[in-house]
Amino acid sequence: MKSVIITFLISFYFTAVIAQQNCYTIAVGKNITETNNTIYLAHNEDDSGDLIINMFKTEHKIFTEKDSFLLTNGQNIPQVKNVNSLLWIETTQQNFGDMFMNEFGVTICSNSCPSREDKAEGILNYDFRRLIAERAKTAKQAVKIAGKLLKKYGYESSGRTYTIADEKEIWILAVVKGNHWVAQRVPNNQVAIIPNYYTIGEIDLKDTSNYLGTDDIVSYATERGWYNPKLGKPFNFRQAYSTRRVLHASWNVPRHWAGINLLAEKHYGIDDKFPFSFKPKNKISINDLKKLLDNHYEGTDFETNHALHKNPHKNLNHRICNTSTKFSVIAKLNYTTKTLWWAPLNPCIFPYVPINFDIKEIPKMYSNIGEKTAKANHFLKQENSYKANPKHAFTVFNNYRKSINKNYWNNKSERDDFKNNFEQKVKSETDSYKILIELYKKLESL
Repeated sequence: MKSVIITFLISFYFTAVIAQQNCYTIAVGKNITETNNTIYLAHNEDDSGDLIINMFKTEHKIFTEKDSFLLTNGQNIPQVKNVNSLLWIETTQQNFGDMFMNEFGVTICSNSCPSREDKAEGILNYDFRRLIAERAKTAKQAVKIAGKLLKKYGYESSGRTYTIADEKEIWILAVVKGNHWVAQRVPNNQVAIIPNYYTIGEIDLKDTSNYLGTDDIVSYATERGWYNPKLGKPFNFRQAYSTRRVLHASWNVPRHWAGINLLAEKHYGIDDKFPFSFKPKNKISINDLKKLLDNHYEGTDFETNHALHKNPHKNLNHRICNTSTKFSVIAKLNYTTKTLWWAPLNPCIFPYVPINFDIKEIPKMYSNIGEKTAKANHFLKQENSYKANPKHAFTVFNNYRKSINKNYWNNKSERDDFKNNFEQKVKSETDSYKILIELYKKLESL
């Protein structure tokens, strides 16, 4: 174990460079949640930099054949007739940080997963997930829509994994720069955890109930020398398409390992081969997911040394809850419920509050601009900074986080009391608008 830890410490330099890629996702099948026939999609959005988070509720829109969708790069592509209403969490300044839930409950988030592709090209980046969320009625349909977009326009970034859920299914969509992609359904009785590398391994594209993907996903890898069928081993997407360093990186392996061991019925060693998905030891509750999303490796050899670090977020090996975490969210999806349990910044500091999809509007302090112009201003750094938005909810939250992190351990009682008391207070509250205002006012007064 000590040698493994030393290996991770050596990669500290690369960890600092890759800090913005530390998103973390947990997908929970509908048959193993504490509330039966309910899917949970949990996610920590991690991005470096001084930026604010905006929230919007958009309306269902109807377009004509003459209308088009303007991509961030300035190119127009055909628009569809019906565009879904969205609950939109905007991570300003970022190409890949936004999260969406649409009127059908289709919810989408993502994790950076660098690929080894160095030749292909594409134009889809920031707009990709929005196009999917605006058009899909189910998670599987979302994957197919994504596939058509990728085939026609190609993906611009190195690689990424999108997790897409509805009230029935969860699909993991792994995208490679250019036109290649593969998707796998999470079994209803299992959990899947995604750090920042591809987790899809062996695939069977003939089994369209569980796998979808590009027809030439294997032949292209063979052509590039990433897979050799003559060796007699089955094709493994993760091994073929991943850039090599991420598979053993300190910002990936410990987080994946810690999450699996907190939930799985089987214990895994740090050097073991982790599964795409696994059976949990117990039914999964929202509280289980909260504890995992605010994890700092407590009780393991990777736990923070309190004498060396004033708080657990800044450390050699990135935590699940870390210094770049911008928000944490747990989507609860079933036939009657479409709710995002959302916590700003570090979930170990802030309470989770329910944002129901049927909320008619978001309180004004949760955005610095109107929804119609948010996309145009998305990449403006100065306008979307804490300094430029002193009364923005996210600036208020960040000020509270800074006060706690000055002496995290000594502030534990204050932190836990506020978090637990607020969560208990809103446990049965259904007015999401009122809750968001109350959270703002409470933290503004501290």
